[in-house]
Amino acid sequence: MKKLSFILFAICVTFASCSNDDSNIQEKDAQELEKMHQEIITLSLVNSEPCTDSKNWDFTALGTKSCGGVATFIVYSKKIDKNAFIAKVKAYTDAKTAFDKKYNISSTCEIILPPSSIECMDGKPKLIYGR
Repeated sequence: MKKLSFILFAICVTFASCSNDDSNIQEKDAQELEKMHQEIITLSLVNSEPCTDSKNWDFTALGTKSCGGVATFIVYSKKIDKNAFIAKVKAYTDAKTAFDKKYNISSTCEIILPPSSIECMDGKPKLIYGR
């Protein structure tokens, strides 16, 4: 009976540690996504370049929803290397899609429409929706 109890205990510990390893991997993957997102924010110059003329700014889609479609839009300065920035955004979007599939992440399925314009407010570029 002691052997059976020990075996059951060992099996439970094994499953618990495997489950813990999976959540550690998911957390690490989530941290990598967040790091990529922060790099995109930094490259966009949205927090470091003052907005005085909205014509100096543009936007692009960022990320995807697990059921399809755009997750959000990000504004960026036209002073940056657009091709390198868009490549970084695409890499993030692809990584986010893979993450959602790998970990069966679900999201809302509403359609996110693109902004209608960009305005400078308090020295920051702001996406304007529905005008």
